[in-house]
Amino acid sequence: MSAPEPPQLRNSWITGEEAERRKKELLRNDPVYRAQVEAVEAERRERVRKLREAEQPIIKDLRDVGIEVGSVWDLVNTSAPYLPALPVLMKHLERDGYPDRVVESIGRALAVRESVPYWHRLRDLYLRAEGRGARSGLAVALGVSATPAQLEELIELLHNESLGESRVLLIAPVIKLGGARGREVIKALRDHPVLGKEATFRARRWK
Repeated sequence: MSAPEPPQLRNSWITGEEAERRKKELLRNDPVYRAQVEAVEAERRERVRKLREAEQPIIKDLRDVGIEVGSVWDLVNTSAPYLPALPVLMKHLERDGYPDRVVESIGRALAVRESVPYWHRLRDLYLRAEGRGARSGLAVALGVSATPAQLEELIELLHNESLGESRVLLIAPVIKLGGARGREVIKALRDHPVLGKEATFRARRWK
């Protein structure tokens, strides 16, 4: 559910500051609109609560290896190393039952060079992933942890139509690792219905 548009503000040519003032006034005076906003916010809070609850087994296991975080996303957003966390994250990534958003966070937290030893396990999970977030997180992890030895496998994944739009995240790693061969692979995708826009953008930068 998205936030409702305030009544009487639709198609109004007013400044952002004035719109915000009127929105607050309407929120105070319009009980229907206020109830809609409160319902959206309550839904958001409940969604966050469920995700935090689902993360708790991961947070506990991370704490046991000396990694203190409130959410797996804290690892995604830090520049500090967290090598002891990687086996824990991998273990939970291979478990079933986590929400798509949590799987995405684990995948993105594994998007570090130190995840090289897990590359083929990450690839196998990527091939089985169904959720959009899970696929994105795993694609990022695969791209960051790949070495030149995985170039051909990355290209194979790039051509796997069943993996959908998440493959866009593999384009940059193929270019980085593949040199001239990588660029040729990407150039050949310029007319692809899913990958073409990104491939064309990258190809233009080489001219």
